[in-house]
Amino acid sequence: MTAVSRSVHRVRPYTVGRYTIRELAGLFLAFSAAGWLWEVGLHMLLDGELVNRGTLLGPWLPIYGVGGLLSVLLLERFAAQPILVFALGAMVSTAIEFATGKYLLAVYGLRWWDYSGYPLNVDGLVSLPTALVFGLGCCAAVYLAAPLLLRMFRRLPHEAFGLLCALLIGLFALDFCVSTLHPNTGQGVVIRAPEQSGMQVIEPARIETLLHNLPK
Repeated sequence: MTAVSRSVHRVRPYTVGRYTIRELAGLFLAFSAAGWLWEVGLHMLLDGELVNRGTLLGPWLPIYGVGGLLSVLLLERFAAQPILVFALGAMVSTAIEFATGKYLLAVYGLRWWDYSGYPLNVDGLVSLPTALVFGLGCCAAVYLAAPLLLRMFRRLPHEAFGLLCALLIGLFALDFCVSTLHPNTGQGVVIRAPEQSGMQVIEPARIETLLHNLPK
């Protein structure tokens, strides 16, 4: 039996079936925090500086929380097929990242990441290499992180775990509301979107001048 097969068998008792609201909240918060640690650590390794990554002020990146939670909820049914979990995870994560990037560009005119230098990228928001990395991340969430987290959650006293989740979700919600109005745009965090060469509005007087100057 391969290591993957053993992981598949171990994952079933902990990920198949319904989760409580506390467990869903715990998974979301854990994946969000893990994503923040990944982004901060990667930036420190590549650029040599400590930067609070993401739009929020706290140590969490909700895009990772949503992606990780959806991976567990949607892909656990395919746990016996790791290649399918990888492929679907890469597609789901890429769709979430692209939609989030477009939203941030539309609302704030800023980029919190840019894959323009990566091969097979789309608008610098998604790319093939990052999709493959996220596919591996989804596999890690389904086969490793979720089972370990759920096992830990279910060993904690219910009331204490529920109170902790409620407190952290409340802090996250407050941070989200504040950051929606005043997102984190510190040094090394955002990239200014280039000027777009789209349709421009021309004043009527300017149109008249242009028409007058047309060659007869």
